[in-house]
Amino acid sequence: MSRPRIGITCDINQREFPDEPRMRDRHYLMDAYIQAVLKSGGVPLLLPAVTEEADALAFLDGIDALIISGGGHDIRPETYGEKRLPHCGPLNPKREEFELAVCRGALSCDMPILGICGGMQVINVATGGTLVQDISAEVRGALPHRPGRGATYTFHPIEILPSFLEETLGGGPHLVNSHHHQSVKEVGPGMRVTARSADGVIEAIECASCRFVMGVQWHPESMSAYGLGDSVSAEHLFARLLDEARDYALEAGAYQSESL
Repeated sequence: MSRPRIGITCDINQREFPDEPRMRDRHYLMDAYIQAVLKSGGVPLLLPAVTEEADALAFLDGIDALIISGGGHDIRPETYGEKRLPHCGPLNPKREEFELAVCRGALSCDMPILGICGGMQVINVATGGTLVQDISAEVRGALPHRPGRGATYTFHPIEILPSFLEETLGGGPHLVNSHHHQSVKEVGPGMRVTARSADGVIEAIECASCRFVMGVQWHPESMSAYGLGDSVSAEHLFARLLDEARDYALEAGAYQSESL
């Protein structure tokens, strides 16, 4: 069997070039996502943040699972029915609209999905949930979920609840890396909380009725690719995603054969 094709959403920003009349979009992705998928035996395929929904949904025909990557932007609060608070961060409407479209499309065909950091928040909003716009401003007694100056991550333990995540990583406390200022507030219909940090912040969610739809607030791709923290559990998470992608590809192939 060929290796599973794992689509990974790209970030997008604009850059000015001195010899061109206007700003140009640039699509990019941190290498850790690519290395984590390769290490697990998958083929990483980068998905640019296209504008047209039809183009976004067409990507799903060429992949067996979807990773919604993290990024340095916040989802517009009006998208989940709230007003923007002062501590809400920078926005990226192009990426937001693309990721919500491709996430909803993947949900509709029961494709395996892993949302990482901001990707978990995308899954929650796509399913009708809401977000904490700034943890330090809204969560009393919050742990530091963003590192100090000069550091990439801070680390803290999480407690995993009975779930598919527990089946994948095992129960008890797990040490994870952290770099975020927002989190899930109310989970979307059909989603459930599967991990929390000691301050009550939601660290993982999943869909109980789906094949495999999971969001984690930490960065397992960096843990796996660079050996940070509990890298073994991070590798188990990607291995589970690849297993689900193989099953999805086999079932999709069988369906196509029957329809010929």
